[in-house]
Amino acid sequence: MRDDRLAWPIVLLLLIVLVPSLGMMWMMREAVENERLASDQRLREAYVIQLQSGKKSIRDRWRSQMEHGVALLATDTPAIVFQRLVSSGSVDGVLIRDGDGKILYPTVSVLGQNSVEIRVPRWRRAQRLEFAEQDYAAARDLYAELSEEQLGDEDRCRAMQSRIRCSLKLDETDIALTLLEQLSEDDEAFDGRGRSFAATAQLQMLELLDPGTEPYRSVMTRLENRLNDYSKPMVSTQRQFLMSRLLDIDSSSLTFPTRDAELLSSEMMSNFNEASVQNELKPTSDPDLWTRMSKDGRLVEWHRVANLKQRLMALTDNVPLASGIEFVISQPNEQSTGMMDVSLGAGFGGMRLGLAESSPNWEEAKASQNRVLHAWIAWLVVFVTCVLAWLLSRTLKQRLRLARLKNDLVATVSHELKTPLSSIRLLVDTLLDSDRDAANEQSIKRDREYLELISHENARLTRLIDNFLTFSRIDQGRQDFEFESIDLRDVVGQAIAIFREHWKEVDSCLRVQHTSPATIMGDKDALVAVVVNLLENAWKYSGDNRQIILVTGVDGESATLKVEDNGIGLNARAKRRVFDRFFQVDQRVARSRGGCGLGLSIVSAIVESHGGAISVESEFGVGSTFTVTLPGVDKHDAGECDGDERDVNERDVDEQGIDEQGVDGHARHADVAAREETH
Repeated sequence: MRDDRLAWPIVLLLLIVLVPSLGMMWMMREAVENERLASDQRLREAYVIQLQSGKKSIRDRWRSQMEHGVALLATDTPAIVFQRLVSSGSVDGVLIRDGDGKILYPTVSVLGQNSVEIRVPRWRRAQRLEFAEQDYAAARDLYAELSEEQLGDEDRCRAMQSRIRCSLKLDETDIALTLLEQLSEDDEAFDGRGRSFAATAQLQMLELLDPGTEPYRSVMTRLENRLNDYSKPMVSTQRQFLMSRLLDIDSSSLTFPTRDAELLSSEMMSNFNEASVQNELKPTSDPDLWTRMSKDGRLVEWHRVANLKQRLMALTDNVPLASGIEFVISQPNEQSTGMMDVSLGAGFGGMRLGLAESSPNWEEAKASQNRVLHAWIAWLVVFVTCVLAWLLSRTLKQRLRLARLKNDLVATVSHELKTPLSSIRLLVDTLLDSDRDAANEQSIKRDREYLELISHENARLTRLIDNFLTFSRIDQGRQDFEFESIDLRDVVGQAIAIFREHWKEVDSCLRVQHTSPATIMGDKDALVAVVVNLLENAWKYSGDNRQIILVTGVDGESATLKVEDNGIGLNARAKRRVFDRFFQVDQRVARSRGGCGLGLSIVSAIVESHGGAISVESEFGVGSTFTVTLPGVDKHDAGECDGDERDVNERDVDEQGIDEQGVDGHARHADVAAREETH
């Protein structure tokens, strides 16, 4: 019933705490949802602004790039302009023309006739010696004479090429390499088709040298630099051929950034139709290529779709974007992957600019993270609230339990004091009202019987007060113990003598067994109180046919004392609380037999203060066994204290004699203890 009375306040307290917490969680969820909607609206507005800024940036910078390319034609050669535009990554291919529409770059080799063969008869003779008569030595010497005459650069270089050819046929490799080295230094000599003699000579040297040697690597590096240097004139067809030839020889260490642009530009040049090219960006017949032309027609650009998208997006790098958002470009016939997009307008062939998440489900992942964070916060709030509510309920329960204990204490003390006082007052009134002159035998017998009852009730009051005083001193840490070497049998004997004064039927139900002598260090009066309280507990909670067994002995280095009864026993819950203050197993027995629930708690405190331990074994409805274990004293230590023990035994005999004189001595002892406690 008492637990039921405590349950409702605790449930009410939990409701008071949890209901506001749940309401707060609901309001937090609604606030988060409203904030999310407002945030989405703000994001959409920001996205529109960013799209417009990105579109403007693309249109302005795209136009500036074309104007910049046209401006370069006024200061650089067409070949250098081609290289700069391609190297900047702004085009995949480019066609450069003059104002009349003539193609300036890429250039192609043209067919021409070698005039030296017509003007110089000895040239024809040298060719006859080489090819018809196969007199390579004579042909070589004649070619050498021709190369030293005052001819043009082309004729001189051609004579050197023929001389090198004859030397190779004569296995004069060293002479051929020397002549090729001389020819490779002539950067200004070109044949009738516009091809560079120096570049051709370097390629031929690579074919004669051993790969991996230092001369081979030197020639390879020089030729690579020549092909990448557009300041040195060279027709596009020769440049493309030499780039491809070198990559076939060594593709791992050579780099030609303009090769793909050269090939694409040459391919587009062969199919170029000015009518199909306009000033705006538009797709070609090849779906992978888009093209545009400058307003004056001097620059024609080609862009592959993938690269075109990257170039257009790169033009938005000056537009700030939120984390996790990026620009995307889509073609007119392509489904946009962005959250929203906008057309780039005229001049871009229907290309669209959009905003997309930089990672899949970025927005959902972010929202999920926020939801998880809010959920954790909410659960943390609930958890902390529940913990605080639990602590508060526990504190409340402890306060209520303490209040209940105080009430029980007041009720118990009132009952325990009222009953003997009422009996004493009734007996005293009876004695006062009786005929004092009737000193007959019956009156004397009755008076003695009443006095014995008064003595019994007085002893009961004395025990109650002694228990309260002992409990108070132990609880406040003011209980002083006088330790001495004592025999446990003496403690038991004195306790039984005191116990026998309280209950006349002790001899018929109490059996004492001393299995072996046990000497301990302790306060004798306190230990006597331990044994008396254990015996009274066994007596109180046993029936009319009670049997109490008290056993003392030695267990190893410890002295043991057991009190066994056949009483009502203890259940599991009572066993855990049997040594608690004011705990009583059966209130009805406590009321009929007396007691306030302090005896066993005092026993436990005294035993622990002596360095010992107390335990209980019990079976409900069968009985209980209380076991006290105390540190023992060996025989050597006991021998040193024999003199002290004799003195103690004499004092015990005297005290026992005083106790045997009756109730008056015991009452005087209680009065002394009460006065000491008062002081």
